[in-house]
Amino acid sequence: MTEPAPRTATSRAADTDRVQVAQLLTDAAAEGLLELDDYERRLAQAYSATTYAELDRLSADLPGIANTRRGACQPAPKTTLLAFMSGFERRGRWNVPRKLTMFSFWGSGVIDLRYADFTSPDVEIKAYSIMGGQTILLPPEVNLSVDGTSVMGSFEEETSGAGTPGAPVVTVKGFSLWGGVNVRRKKRRPNRHVQRD
Repeated sequence: MTEPAPRTATSRAADTDRVQVAQLLTDAAAEGLLELDDYERRLAQAYSATTYAELDRLSADLPGIANTRRGACQPAPKTTLLAFMSGFERRGRWNVPRKLTMFSFWGSGVIDLRYADFTSPDVEIKAYSIMGGQTILLPPEVNLSVDGTSVMGSFEEETSGAGTPGAPVVTVKGFSLWGGVNVRRKKRRPNRHVQRD
C-alpha cells in the first residue's frame, strides 16, 4: 500500500482546508486580531486559494492562531430546528452543518450565517413554513441556490450578485403554506462580535 504524498507549500489545497482556514480567521476576528474589512478580505482569499502556501500566508501574522488546526475538517451533525407556536433563532458564532432542516408551524425562525463557522463546503437547508415565517441571512461571500415553492405565501430570495468563487455553496429548498421564507444577503456589522454563542 502506498502512502499519500506529503503536503508541501505548493500542494493543492482541498475544500476542507479552505473551510478550516476560514474558521481560523474567524477565531482571529473574535479575538480582535482582525478588523472587519481585513477579515472579509482574507476570508475571500481563503476561499479562492489553491495551494497550502496561499492559505498559510493568510494566518502567518496572527500570533497563536497560525497552524493551530490541522487534519480533516469534520462537518457538524445534521440539525433540525423546530418552532410549533413558538420560535427558534441561531445567531452569532455556531457550527453550520452540511444538512439543516427548519420547520415552523404558527411560529418563526431566524438563522444568521454571517458570523457562523461553515464545516462543509456544501450546505443544504430545507425550510418548511406553515402559517409562520423564516429568515435566512447569508454573508456576502457565500454562493447561493434557491429552489422553493409557496402556496398563498412567499418563498423569496433577496440577494444580488454572486458569491466568492470557492466559498461555500448554500442550497435552500423548501415549501411555504400561508407563510413565508425569506433568504437574503446582509453585510456583517463592523462592531459586531463574532464570539461563539
